[in-house]
Amino acid sequence: MATRPSAPKIDISLLQTFHLVAKLGSFSAASRDLNISYQSAANHVRRLEQVYGMQLLHSERGSRKVTLTPQGKALHASLGAELEIILSRIDILLDGARSVIRVGVPQALFHHFFPRILVEFRRTHPAIELAFFERDTTLAQLIVDGALDAAVSERHLEQDGITQHLLGEYHLSLIYPRAWEADMSTPVTLDVFAERLMITYEPGQTIRTRAMDYLGLQFGHAPLVSASASGSTSVAQLVQAGLGYGVVPGWLVPDGDHAIGRIMLDAIKPMHVYFAHTALLMSNPFIRQLQVTCASIMAPEFSAAGASD
Repeated sequence: MATRPSAPKIDISLLQTFHLVAKLGSFSAASRDLNISYQSAANHVRRLEQVYGMQLLHSERGSRKVTLTPQGKALHASLGAELEIILSRIDILLDGARSVIRVGVPQALFHHFFPRILVEFRRTHPAIELAFFERDTTLAQLIVDGALDAAVSERHLEQDGITQHLLGEYHLSLIYPRAWEADMSTPVTLDVFAERLMITYEPGQTIRTRAMDYLGLQFGHAPLVSASASGSTSVAQLVQAGLGYGVVPGWLVPDGDHAIGRIMLDAIKPMHVYFAHTALLMSNPFIRQLQVTCASIMAPEFSAAGASD
């Protein structure tokens, strides 16, 4: 049986140069972007053409612009966004200055904290793009699979290859529509919610489990669930609409909110919040700075939410 000849190996730098020449329209623009000489950029493309055995672009004498041949257009289209992702991953692993960091965050934590975290992070790293994935239960697997670089999680991700740092902890609170106070005793106590409808989380989420166990003991029966949602923000919106009460992070609704009342549930075991990242990125300066920024903004509010009203 005849052996199949091995395919030629292609240096990824050749593909990167060709991709930028095609994207920017000239050797000079690509060479500036890559911080290499004009001649080096041209040589990269010529070597790539030799590997493929076909002409990939036309460069007219005296013209700074280049045009792609049909074969060049096909190659550029096939590279597309996939090459951009590969190059971004290489950048971040090598502490490059132009990187995309993919961060997983539960929805409520993202909405409440990350606008401020992003503002602060960009003060020192304005060139870094943060791509957010609003997830909860799948964060560990996404990091293991290489789909995320870092995550803020309310779960301890017991996975090889993941490093976690405790950002802090917070207590839960029971929230209810202020309109209910008209027919409630003062102060409002937990027993008045025993026969009222509850808005909670999807089965399997930690807050739902802790809240259902605690309230079941207080009521003498399981809470009466009328609806479930995937995140704390959604639960709070349904509570504000008067559809039931809910148990959410203590920092989500401030004391004195005009539409939603709050009772802190300090007797429930507090929720821990971790910053997680792949062990490979332990020394990456952008990951370290993001962790420090998360801690500086989130920890003080966690502490405040842990105090009883």
